[in-house]
Amino acid sequence: MPKKELIHYDDFMPHGPNVPHGIKVGNMLMYSAIRPAKPDRSTDDNAEAQARQAFENLRMLLEREGATLNDVIKVRVYVTDPSYVREMNKVWYEHFPIETNPAARIVVGAPFLPGENTMISLDVTAQIPGA
Repeated sequence: MPKKELIHYDDFMPHGPNVPHGIKVGNMLMYSAIRPAKPDRSTDDNAEAQARQAFENLRMLLEREGATLNDVIKVRVYVTDPSYVREMNKVWYEHFPIETNPAARIVVGAPFLPGENTMISLDVTAQIPGA
């Protein structure tokens, strides 16, 4: 069985004490709580902008491990209000066009997400190509 390796970046938005950004097992990456915080830790006040930032944060995490959005297998999208799904979908289709959509997805309503003013958060499973 492949060894589990915690993924933690000191220069990326911290999750909390002893909470890694994700885990790597073989060529599989699993990230949790990819939030919409900007590098200065602020968040926008609308769901579409938060979705854009969450996907940008995902892209940055994947690149650090040699992967891209095309290597994403599954995404769990958490929203604090069902009305945010429409705005998130706009951003989703920009990153995962229906013709080339690499990912399975589920959207889950969550009354609370960590981080100040967090409306949207992502949990992602991806693979490292060629690994």
